[in-house]
Amino acid sequence: LLRASQMEQFERAVECAENFGYCNLDELEALSADLEEYNGNFFEHSTDEEVLAKEVGDRKDVADILKLQSELRLRMNYLEDANLFAEDVHKETERFPEQAW
Repeated sequence: LLRASQMEQFERAVECAENFGYCNLDELEALSADLEEYNGNFFEHSTDEEVLAKEVGDRKDVADILKLQSELRLRMNYLEDANLFAEDVHKETERFPEQAW
């Protein structure tokens, strides 16, 4: 049961990483943390250290993608809701719509 539950988390993490905007910020952060906290290998049981290291590295890469996606979404929210520069650009464009900048 524990392995199935872990597999569901891994599946969801990859799904969120592959589909920008699909998962909410809390889920992105939780999945990223879960991936980072997992120790060892889940899939690969090789004697080849390179293969084992690749699984761990690639899992950390998915965690990084989730963190970057979360950070970008937070920044986009700020840009849309509170960025003074963007607000000024929009106001100026509205004041002079015929202006070709």
